[in-house]
Amino acid sequence: MIIYGNELVKKIREEFDKAKSRIWIVVPFIGEWKSVKKIMGTQWITNNHLDIKIITDIRNEDFINSKTIKQFLHRASVKTLAGLHAKIYIIDNYVFITSANLTGTAFSRRYEICEYFTISSSHEIISVFKKWWDISKKVNSTWKPNIKTKTKNTENEEGNINGLKKLWELPESTVKIRNFKDYQDNIVLYNHFKDTYEKLNKRILPELPIYHELDAFLNFLFHEQESTPSHKYLKKPYRTLTDKKRISEIAKYKKEFKDWLQNNPDFENYRAKNITLFKKQLSENNVKKISRKDLEKVIGGLHTMNSHALNKFRFLNPKNNDLKVIRQSLLTLIHGKNLIEERMEICNDKLKFFGKSSIRELVSWYYPDKYPIMNRNSNCGLKFLGYNIDTY
Repeated sequence: MIIYGNELVKKIREEFDKAKSRIWIVVPFIGEWKSVKKIMGTQWITNNHLDIKIITDIRNEDFINSKTIKQFLHRASVKTLAGLHAKIYIIDNYVFITSANLTGTAFSRRYEICEYFTISSSHEIISVFKKWWDISKKVNSTWKPNIKTKTKNTENEEGNINGLKKLWELPESTVKIRNFKDYQDNIVLYNHFKDTYEKLNKRILPELPIYHELDAFLNFLFHEQESTPSHKYLKKPYRTLTDKKRISEIAKYKKEFKDWLQNNPDFENYRAKNITLFKKQLSENNVKKISRKDLEKVIGGLHTMNSHALNKFRFLNPKNNDLKVIRQSLLTLIHGKNLIEERMEICNDKLKFFGKSSIRELVSWYYPDKYPIMNRNSNCGLKFLGYNIDTY
């Protein structure tokens, strides 16, 4: 089927949002991260089962956005093929063969066209991709474009775009994302850390979901390790580390964490109980009728609320938050169907004295295999380990 214009970006976004097993992309130009997230959505970021492969041509460094390629290098396997000109998107069993690069300019300002169709695992396009993948060279994780050309185009996506009017709109969120616009960006960094951590020796707390072992490790760096190395990154910028140095640091402190747990064997036992509590009290049926007594148990399981007891009291005060509003807000947050950052924003608008950190943490307890706990402690740990992330 031939598609173009708004239908093209709408259809490709639909397939990106539904992707379950594979996203393979072949494009010579890669645009601004903000635009790429509108084209691809963000559902793929938290799907750890997706095989994401990207073939580009890094010789086009004036037209490969530095932030976007860094995010892809954290999350995907990226290779370079000199002379690449094709633009192909393989999403599960859908193929889009198109003239459109992965840029906001292509999908909103240019007259692009595309043929899309379904395929089997033996289709010739899969063979072509695999052949090109085999002859491509791996892009080093530290690579970044060395842009020499100065243009007025801040995105620097596709050469001269002077005079090109906006023809079509890129997909936008259904609500304005203000407080959680970096949420998925940070998950990309967190998952890169997760993959590095898992490759270094065995799990230390295998009875827990990996994200909760990581949270325990980052809390160790912030509170329990003798020199509390990540604590000073509350105000300091992130460390600049090579991949080799990052691996060395994680290996060093992972061993210290293991030794510390041997002397404190019960320290993290509360986590499994907490996960069970959240799963039970916030199930779709139970959250609709949750009592204030059970709500207090849930709120008592949040690190953020225990760190700020006054907010806990204010949040639970019926004068500040009606129980019906709390029920509906938590139902939307945990069981809504739209993007997680949209649901977080809605919840934040509805509830007083709950806060962004509590929202992020609650989602992590209910979906412990999908969303990491991201707060002040964890982000300081990531900064200490060389990730460019803000301190909450």
